[in-house]
Amino acid sequence: MPAIPEDHVLTPDERACPILWLVTAGAAGTPGIAVDVSDDAMHYALGPGNSRALKSFGHDDDGVHFLLLRNGTPGLHTDIAYARYTHQLVLRNDGTRVRGLLAHDDEWHPPMYPGTMYCLDTWSPHTSHPDPRMNPDLPRTGFMKAVIAVDRSEPLNPTEAWRLLARYTTRQFRDFQVTRRPPRGAAAHADG
Repeated sequence: MPAIPEDHVLTPDERACPILWLVTAGAAGTPGIAVDVSDDAMHYALGPGNSRALKSFGHDDDGVHFLLLRNGTPGLHTDIAYARYTHQLVLRNDGTRVRGLLAHDDEWHPPMYPGTMYCLDTWSPHTSHPDPRMNPDLPRTGFMKAVIAVDRSEPLNPTEAWRLLARYTTRQFRDFQVTRRPPRGAAAHADG
């Protein structure tokens, strides 16, 4: 996860806005999502406390997995050790958004409420950042986010992504062993 300075000049392969597409569930929410994302369930994977944490676990044969974060990412970065595009279905978000370079942060994506699904170019500079539109009264320590994710070398469209991500909407974090580190190298670039 190489650190990227805010004055970074984008290369031709990098995007100013790292989110390729985003779809929201709307007022009715997303029916059928039954994943327990309570604090207790999150602590099972992340451990107790408010320290920064990231856990990726439960990878199936197609690479579908859970990804949990506490206190966001450590700053602007790229994830070139992994497949380029991550497709994520938000299960819980205590108040973060994704942004690229601050110089290109003039248009914000819609709030990432549970049920939001998006495709992120992880090889373009990005960070998770507090979103004041969500839970403005929430203390900015220990905020957590949980998603179902699948990574690919090429972007999927929302229908293709949903077809894969939906299979984990009734699974639980405790169904899986939580590993210390997410897979890297060839395992992270597997396209299922």
